[in-house]
Amino acid sequence: MCHAQYSNHQLYEAYLTRDMRIWQQYIVSTHWDSLKVEEKKQLVNYEYGFTAYILGQDQEEARKHISLFEQHLNALKHQLPQAQYCAYLSSVYTYKLGLDKKHLMKYASGIFDNIKRAMDLDDEDPLVLSMQGNVEFYSPFGSKKKALEYYLKADSIYHQMPNTAELWNVRAVQMTIVQCLAKMNREEDAKQQCMQFLEEEPDCVIFQNLLSELTNP
Repeated sequence: MCHAQYSNHQLYEAYLTRDMRIWQQYIVSTHWDSLKVEEKKQLVNYEYGFTAYILGQDQEEARKHISLFEQHLNALKHQLPQAQYCAYLSSVYTYKLGLDKKHLMKYASGIFDNIKRAMDLDDEDPLVLSMQGNVEFYSPFGSKKKALEYYLKADSIYHQMPNTAELWNVRAVQMTIVQCLAKMNREEDAKQQCMQFLEEEPDCVIFQNLLSELTNP
């Protein structure tokens, strides 16, 4: 169980179907002070994912979630592996930049400094690798080729780990692999990869939509 009535299975299924209202309900209804450390770590991971989603939907709502995510992350600074803490902090700066381009240099420095620190600490952590991939993929100075390498390595490591069957981060990495291939004008490879991921998770609406877009551009 994640907390109260929200199970990992329910939250995972919500991600597959892109019903992110379930995530929002879970996040806002969870009482931080009542959670055990592992539950807090789990909540922060969902906050990381949900904040990225809501940033593209509602900026005022995103502002609240960025603040909450940052607050909870800082509270876990000494409980999280430091590589993960730095990677999450890099994403905080990414989200802040999404709201406020006027402070580009300040936030960009926070993004790059923290993801570099995270990679220096542990370049075998799939969460860290996926975030490094995001920096390469979305930065105007980044490399789609390098991003793909990081995403593929993250996906490979996730598949070697136990207890990742219902971990949303795995599908998020796979989604970005397909998107990265498409951006590199490797549409056929993107289709093949998408079909492979659909074999792993046939009910994933994300992959179904991606395949449809690639097949019918």
